[in-house]
Amino acid sequence: MASKRHGIATVLGGVVIALVFFAAGVLSTLLWGAHMTNIFNASQNTALGTQTAQLYELMQKEANDPPDESTALNGALNGLLKSNNDQYARYLDAKALTSYTDEMAGQFGGIGVVLGEKNSTVFVNQVYPDTPAAKAGLKAGDYFYKIGSVTSDTWTTQKVQDAVKGAVGTKVTLTMQRPYSKDSMPQNIRYNFGTPYTVTITRAVISTPNTESKMLDGNVGYVRLYQFNEKSTDDLRKEYEQLIKKGATSLILDLRDNPGGDLNQAIGVGSLFLGKNQPIVQIKSRTQGTTILRATGDKLSKNLPVVVLVNANSASASEIVSGALQDHKRATVIGATTFGKACVQTELKFGNGAAFMTTADYLTANGRNINAKGITPDVTLEMNIALELDQAKDTQLQKALELAQSQAK
Repeated sequence: MASKRHGIATVLGGVVIALVFFAAGVLSTLLWGAHMTNIFNASQNTALGTQTAQLYELMQKEANDPPDESTALNGALNGLLKSNNDQYARYLDAKALTSYTDEMAGQFGGIGVVLGEKNSTVFVNQVYPDTPAAKAGLKAGDYFYKIGSVTSDTWTTQKVQDAVKGAVGTKVTLTMQRPYSKDSMPQNIRYNFGTPYTVTITRAVISTPNTESKMLDGNVGYVRLYQFNEKSTDDLRKEYEQLIKKGATSLILDLRDNPGGDLNQAIGVGSLFLGKNQPIVQIKSRTQGTTILRATGDKLSKNLPVVVLVNANSASASEIVSGALQDHKRATVIGATTFGKACVQTELKFGNGAAFMTTADYLTANGRNINAKGITPDVTLEMNIALELDQAKDTQLQKALELAQSQAK
């Protein structure tokens, strides 16, 4: 497999880049000189290189707001990466790549939310507990109307990040739209204008909470996994082992609203529940054929019954794990059909940053193609996602708890 792989997840039909707000050979930036003509190797004299350079120079002469070289280069790189309709492709320059690396490591400065993007609208996909965003009252589904004094009808996650980021301890004022009334948020967010509200938030260092755990009804070990970053497998193992020591006789793994992340962590999480060498996912690549990734054998200390919770926002690595446990009949999957993102993005070092592009498709352990279809739960139970905040009203969780108790050893 290629070097470092990360599943860049999608939710609600648009790209969800699991980035939290933070403070602090074709194209190559090494070939960028005083003029755009140096983007491409001049000896090749390709129409692509020539016309790109000519367009840049034309913009310098005629455009009302011509781009500088750095902006134009980033735009050209991103445009080329998306030219084959790869909706997940993107280029990150050195600064953006550092922020992404910090996010995958699980600690960075900011307000504490995960972003989603659809139809030139950026919305809050998750709010991490006990963060500045949570304390300010931001909720999943809220979308950005104004940041400071700036409004835009073409917000992107990158634009929102650039507008919000700043030094730890400084403040940012956000005007948000909430497209739903309390306790009635639809499963698929529709971008209807709600009543805007404005909050001022103080930026802080955010340690991304990978997990939330608790013992339910005395003997059901519940863990919610928020994303798949480099700490996810270790954190999940730690939480479950503590619950097992406290007497858990069955387990719930909550992957709802989890947009995915690192493929290696999906293998690690799946390995907690499956026997050594059991298939977890099949990766099909144009250049490398089919590779089957298998469980490592590094299981939890007890082989307890498992129930997995998913919804329409569960994507990428979440689908790999839930699909594998379902295929092997290792867990009962409950909730709503997952998003259906069955492709792998690879981070490839390029210039002073990195190019992310789709390099392979994946099938479930048993060879199911779930792209644009999703994982169909064993027990389908639709629910407004706003109800996840209240355990008593969380009908998906209540059903999972009922089933976990009935399967307890």
